[in-house]
Formats: sequence, C-alpha cells, structure tokens
Amino acid sequence: MTEEKIVSIFDFANDPTNIFTAHEMLGFVDGSLATKFTVQFNLFGGSLMALHTDRHLPFLKKVDSLENMGCFCFTELGFGNNAPKMETTATYNSKT
Repeated sequence: MTEEKIVSIFDFANDPTNIFTAHEMLGFVDGSLATKFTVQFNLFGGSLMALHTDRHLPFLKKVDSLENMGCFCFTELGFGNNAPKMETTATYNSKT
C-alpha cells in the first residue's frame, strides 16, 4: 500500500477520509493487520503529523514509506489491555 501511495500519514492533512477508509477495509480482511496499521499510521503517524514541524518532514517521509517503523505506548493501570477503560497517571516533578 505504501509503495503504491494508496494511503499515507500525510492523508491526515490532505485526505483524512482515505486513511480511515483504508483502516476500515483492512479490518474486513484481517483484524490483526488493521491493528498493526492503526499503530503505524493512526497512533504513531497521526501523532507525528499532529505535532510535527517542517524540520521533521524527512523523518515523516521515512515513516510514511515504512522505512522507519513506529510504536505507540501508554499506561493502563489496573486494566491490562483494555484501552477504552484506560487510567493514566502523570506526576509532575518540578526538579526535572
């Protein structure tokens, strides 16, 4: 899909319907593939797209082509792997 430019993390800015449609279609084919797609394109790539500056564009292009693979981490205190009921605690440390 990335070599053919069917879907791109840049779709978040240019054509968000395309990336969400691709995710939905992959879910019909293979749920685990859709999950991997979500991590790379939606969670990792989407976060980068939301927070990037122009200096990050070379890295974004490598993420988009899958040359650089991504991940997404969060805590789920007391819930194992149940993201909808996730609890996250952030503790401010004024020294750091």
